[in-house]
Amino acid sequence: MVKAIEINQLSKHYKEKKAVNQISLEIEEGEIFGFIGPNGAGKSTTIKMLLNMIFPTNGEAQIFGLDCVRDSVAIKEMTAYVSSDVRYYEGMTSQDIFNYVAEFHQIDNGSEMINDYLKRFDIEPHKKISELSLGNKKKVAIVSALMQQPKLMILDEPTNGLDPMMQHRLFEALEEKRKKGMTIFLSSHDLHEIQERCDRAAFIKNGEIIAVETIHKGAGDGKRVTVTSKTVQIADIEKLGGTLLSQTEDTFVFLFTGVLSELFGYLAQQDVMDIMIHQLELEDKFLSMYE
Repeated sequence: MVKAIEINQLSKHYKEKKAVNQISLEIEEGEIFGFIGPNGAGKSTTIKMLLNMIFPTNGEAQIFGLDCVRDSVAIKEMTAYVSSDVRYYEGMTSQDIFNYVAEFHQIDNGSEMINDYLKRFDIEPHKKISELSLGNKKKVAIVSALMQQPKLMILDEPTNGLDPMMQHRLFEALEEKRKKGMTIFLSSHDLHEIQERCDRAAFIKNGEIIAVETIHKGAGDGKRVTVTSKTVQIADIEKLGGTLLSQTEDTFVFLFTGVLSELFGYLAQQDVMDIMIHQLELEDKFLSMYE
């Protein structure tokens, strides 16, 4: 079965810097897939290679079975992209841009669709781009992408500048599109956003994929354990399957993926003053991988 996105040993090197180094990913059609990493990790570089904005040093990538370099034109016909830095001609209005999108993509019900999105995202149609805030420019870019009704939508930090209500409406619209078969590739450093919205996510660090996780919409594998004790040794916890996240005096916070009964057996032999166990959050995994 053809994957929505298939990346194989893809790299982008600049002289001595490896912006992206031999990454491989497979993304299924209809997924909301998160791409997580701090600034400079290689997220935007990967997206630019997928869209043929820059050429890879080596490796290859395909979108719906089409090569991202050789078949770039065909890919762009089925893909919409919202960049982290939105730029339009300053003298155009939101209405001008939406009209152009409707005409270029030959959208039959363009006027009706535009009016619906204007209300949904609270956009003032006759304000010039130069008069808009970052958040309002981002809304124009999001609507322009949604109007295209693409098979694949790539978003790079889409909620940057959006207030919580607009963030909710964005993901509401994306979920509607996903139910109709659209694939969504969401690059973000907002862990809560990924945790709540994505099916799976890849963690990228220093240009390399270090993990791919199933998200389960808020629930993760493993536990976050907080123990207050004067006798617990973090070396013993690590042997049982723990990874230290933080420590303040006698309180340890650690990610635990081992056998809980073995942990309880160890703690029963210690002087434990307090213990809390929570479902593992994506933030905990992120911190354990990046710190």
